Amino acid sequence: MKKMMKLMMVMVSLLIVGCGSEKVSGTEGEKVYIVGTAPNFVPFEYMEGDKIVGFDMDLLAEIEKESGLKFKVVGMDFSGLLPALQTKKIDLIVAGMSVTEARKKNVNFSLPYFDVSQVIMAGEGSKNIGQESDIEGKKIGVVMGTTSDTIADDFAKKLDGVEVQKYNKLHEAVLSLQAEKIDMIILDYQQASKTIEKNNGLKLATHVLESENYAIAMGKKDTELLKTIDEALKKIVNGERYNELIKTYIK
Repeated sequence: MKKMMKLMMVMVSLLIVGCGSEKVSGTEGEKVYIVGTAPNFVPFEYMEGDKIVGFDMDLLAEIEKESGLKFKVVGMDFSGLLPALQTKKIDLIVAGMSVTEARKKNVNFSLPYFDVSQVIMAGEGSKNIGQESDIEGKKIGVVMGTTSDTIADDFAKKLDGVEVQKYNKLHEAVLSLQAEKIDMIILDYQQASKTIEKNNGLKLATHVLESENYAIAMGKKDTELLKTIDEALKKIVNGERYNELIKTYIK
């Protein structure tokens, strides 16, 4: 009987992930929205035991309280998030996703909830990268599907000798950097800071790349959902609870 129950639970979970909110209901038939995230992005979303936690997860909980919406979070590689949204396997992306013009062609973005800069992380003993020309001849590591990935590809096109190595997860890139298989990693400032705190022998380059905004992504047709989330975000971002999230996870 226990084995049969476990099998039934697995089948229900697969239905949830495979069909988005259309097949998921909470108490009394209320809709539950499936939220995709990539839980290897400290401090925004990461694993703590078997639970996904972080700034974005606490923000999502606040949106749930403010809006009355119900969410279920599923984890996957960052590069799989947009395809999952476009094929309706998930309803929302809350994953420290930057707003870009290319992404806006395929999804709706909420109001921004966080500003961030792209930076360069390198080995502590390496020569400082103080300007763009210092990147020539370097091997760059990035997480696949991120804006860092796009930036690195642009460097490979316009700078001599640049090679780009793409990874599914940041810790894979960090291991390569520590093993001197790559020269640098392009990533978000907050993520770089947390990585340097936990790993010896790494530093930030003085050359800072472009700034961008994080927002919540959803389908182009989900205009009512967008409106509801934006209304909740306005109240949250301008309130004390948001400041508490910043103090807990960022500062």
